[in-house]
Amino acid sequence: MKFTIKILKNLSDTGQEICIFSDEFSSLLFQLSSNYFKGFSIRSYYFWRNKERPIPLSVVVALCKDLNLKFLEIQSFSIKGGNLIKFPKFFNEELSYFLGIILGDGCLIHQKREKRNSWCVQVTSSSLEKINFLESLVKSLFGADAVHYSVRTYYQMYIFSKPLVMLLAELYELPVGLKYDTIKVPEIVKKNNIWKRAFIKGVFECDGNIYKHRSGIAVQLRQKSKSFLDEIRLIGADLGIFFHEPYYDRANNSWVLWTCKKSVVDNFINKIIHHKIKLP
Repeated sequence: MKFTIKILKNLSDTGQEICIFSDEFSSLLFQLSSNYFKGFSIRSYYFWRNKERPIPLSVVVALCKDLNLKFLEIQSFSIKGGNLIKFPKFFNEELSYFLGIILGDGCLIHQKREKRNSWCVQVTSSSLEKINFLESLVKSLFGADAVHYSVRTYYQMYIFSKPLVMLLAELYELPVGLKYDTIKVPEIVKKNNIWKRAFIKGVFECDGNIYKHRSGIAVQLRQKSKSFLDEIRLIGADLGIFFHEPYYDRANNSWVLWTCKKSVVDNFINKIIHHKIKLP
């Protein structure tokens, strides 16, 4: 995936050094003398050039600034050569679905404990089958290994990775922490109807349900954030799925987006529930 140098600079200014593997950047190093890099050994230069060790982002950002580069193709990220995180070359429906899952039953976490910082993506589900699928999806999308734990009647999945948390926050404006009032539909999701369907499916699998309503059935999504449901309503309309405006459920302290109109429910089932998410 290509990343802007602005995003890379934001990542490089956050404490423990994030490093990268980049074929494009390694090729640039062949055009420069090792003397160009002050404060680093000649040995490090050759390791970076030959893609034998990850390159610190501080070095990458400084060189890109000197060369007036605006974008850089990056294969993977790590912390000091640890677990590698890769991103899909292009945004896709599987990633859109995963963003919906995170904004439904997940969150990005940064915890400070004495001298140690912990960064992770967390997703909660009552279904072990769902957790197993998400672990496979995470492996396919990011090359990362997720772990899960059983907690009473549900399961919690964790992906421990500072680069992944920071990239999801930077690229898609996901909040770090439990900030229900700040969540929103990522702008990139709105650019493609397939991505919209996958995203809504992810959110619905976490915060939605279908239930009997009078002589028919109704579909609903429940969230703490009204503005988020307003956005879901708008992208749903782009798909021909027309919900009522969200209403406030005082008893459950949440907002509800719903419809019981048969044609709309049928359309939702066909375009969202029956939309298959396959591993990349």
